[in-house]
Amino acid sequence: MNNIENKLNKLNLSFQMITKIRDGETSETYLGKFKNKKAIFKLFNLESSRLQINQYLKLKMHKLMNENNLCPKILYISDECDLLIYEFFETNEDLKVTNIIKKLAKKIKQVHLQKIPKNLITFKEQLHNYEKILSGHSKFKKVKEGIELYKDLIQDETDLVFSHNDLNIKNVLSNKDSISFIDWEYSSINSRYYDLSKIINSFNLDNLDINNLFVHYGLETSCNTLQKIENWKLMDSYLAFIWSITINKIYKNYFNDEWIDSLEAQIKQ
Repeated sequence: MNNIENKLNKLNLSFQMITKIRDGETSETYLGKFKNKKAIFKLFNLESSRLQINQYLKLKMHKLMNENNLCPKILYISDECDLLIYEFFETNEDLKVTNIIKKLAKKIKQVHLQKIPKNLITFKEQLHNYEKILSGHSKFKKVKEGIELYKDLIQDETDLVFSHNDLNIKNVLSNKDSISFIDWEYSSINSRYYDLSKIINSFNLDNLDINNLFVHYGLETSCNTLQKIENWKLMDSYLAFIWSITINKIYKNYFNDEWIDSLEAQIKQ
């Protein structure tokens, strides 16, 4: 833990470190105490800047997000945005998704209603960045397929929103009182259907839950809406593949070949 402890000491921050809980592709995550509060510490690595992440922090969007309880309370951000400390969120693992679907839908809607700063990155720009990093890659044809699919999906979208872009089951925290989202690194301007399709896919929602999600979000459960969700599920499969081989290009084979092959196979299904 010397790296993060040195960083915290250099910043003259009072803390009590407990343990590392994750060593991820873009950051190291620790559980500890900050200002006598149980807290999560995220230290972003230098290479993560190539992924154009954390735009919401650089553009100070976290202040309004805190006010609207969209994320756990942020306690500290370094000037360079390589260190993030936020209050630990006590979760209830026994809660079933059916019991939180109304709150979940309304929380996603709140995210999508956030005012978009002038310089916030778009999902299109994120894809273009992956495309540049992967130029010459043996799987580049599949990358271009995903980018072309995105172009097709977005051409009729006139109401793009602030999107989390990574609402998998691990990034949705819930208890009997509230819901909070974490890991906003890849948030950008995107279609509302991406977050919704990600939730439906990650939580494996049945038809009743999908209908309730749409109702409480404020969408009509029409054939057109359901088709958009299916299209964005496919886009998510492409993105998982594109993102993973991008990570491998930056971090020298972070994921093994079997994992990459399984992601590519999911696109073909």
